[in-house]
Amino acid sequence: MIYKIHDLSALTLLDRPETGMGYQIVNAIQYNKTEVRKLVIYNTNLAVDLDSNFKINRRKIINEGYQSVLNNARILILETESINVLGQLSIREDLSLSDFNKNYNKRHSGGKGATENVKEYANGTEYFVRISAYEDDKRIDFEKMSLKSGSFTTTLVDFNDCVSTEDNPIDRYALPNDENIKWSFYIEPKAIDILQRGIVQPAFDHSGGGIEVYFDNGTSANTYLFKKEYGK
Repeated sequence: MIYKIHDLSALTLLDRPETGMGYQIVNAIQYNKTEVRKLVIYNTNLAVDLDSNFKINRRKIINEGYQSVLNNARILILETESINVLGQLSIREDLSLSDFNKNYNKRHSGGKGATENVKEYANGTEYFVRISAYEDDKRIDFEKMSLKSGSFTTTLVDFNDCVSTEDNPIDRYALPNDENIKWSFYIEPKAIDILQRGIVQPAFDHSGGGIEVYFDNGTSANTYLFKKEYGK
């Protein structure tokens, strides 16, 4: 089924890391229930059961529109202590890149996801981009003008490769919701900010191969620069 996450549960999810750019995979128990459920949560506020009907419900969101589905979905309250965000290893699939993707779209094969690699300091001049189907991306702190802890981006270089080759960003970054990417958020971390780089691994029937960057502690204040419509 599809649910709207209760505001209090959404705040808890914002304090937990992402599984990938724009989404979380969680095991959690519904309030006053006992069964552990596996959910895909988009932008901390729309949840879909990760079960045999996931692809059907994913298509429903695309056909009916995210906001319409969100407005009509049942509210889901999660037991706070039960929320366990799963890593990418829990959804990784055995897919390979085509030669076209490797050569023309400038994707990468092999390697590891960002959270599996070593931490490094930003150099203070490199730009990163976070893409989203949603203008109100919850991982952007619009008050502190920063990226929230536990959030993913890609590099500006990889983002530009995606746009310039007219690559499919949903497949490149293995996103679960399949909704059209509409927004790009630009970030310039300071030299004190720590990050991890990696290659997007196959998931959700998507090949991956883009570059992903994980900010475990988010970024410093005033590092979020601006947003633009995707591809503009």
